[in-house]
Amino acid sequence: MKRFALLMAIGMGASISANAGTLRCNIESDYEFSQQGRTLVFSRDASPGKRILIQDGRLIVDGRELALSTGDKQRVDQFENEMRLLIPQVKHVSTEAVDMAFTALIEVSQAFNGEHDNPTVKKLQNARIELRHSIAKDPALFINKDLDDKVIDPILSDFVPDLVSAAVRQALSLAFSGDEKKAREFERRMDNMGKEIETKIEARARKLEPMATAMCNRARNMDRIEDGISVRLNNKEKINLLDTSAP
Repeated sequence: MKRFALLMAIGMGASISANAGTLRCNIESDYEFSQQGRTLVFSRDASPGKRILIQDGRLIVDGRELALSTGDKQRVDQFENEMRLLIPQVKHVSTEAVDMAFTALIEVSQAFNGEHDNPTVKKLQNARIELRHSIAKDPALFINKDLDDKVIDPILSDFVPDLVSAAVRQALSLAFSGDEKKAREFERRMDNMGKEIETKIEARARKLEPMATAMCNRARNMDRIEDGISVRLNNKEKINLLDTSAP
């Protein structure tokens, strides 16, 4: 079973990843999720249950609509409604988390390389715009992809080396200059920068936390609703589209 993510890492970057808060809502699933019009589509490689469609309280498995009891019909309706409410929550929280991460990285880059004609800042700004467009186009991006492995790590691997290189260059330049006053000023500036960024990120994260908490609670409620569905796949396997019991 793979882990997909409703995992909002609030605050990314070399200098802040250890300090910023993290809101985690771990979900495990065998399925990839997508929408086709009003139809919710869950797909996986294994059969039966390779493709499960949910629309207007109907549950269609591998092209065959399952006969539902009154109770199961209500539960499928509830699950569908909750999923439709979950998607915009994921979109909002994802967008805010991405914006916080890039804001921090941009400020770090500006501190080392200056604000004008800074190629790393321009790359970060373009990457932020591109990722925001991706989320707007497909909010399920942050449901189907592990945020750490598929989104955060590539960003850090692209930009952190540039930031570290700039910091090392400045530190070495000051070390070899023999100017102790400038070296102390550099150390103080770095310490202040870290604290300022952390303060900004934490303030935004606190504002975002109620939405993220509501999102996670909705996902857990969906898991509970799904657990109550009694109809089974043709191999007697329980329908299990998501599991929020992962640590």
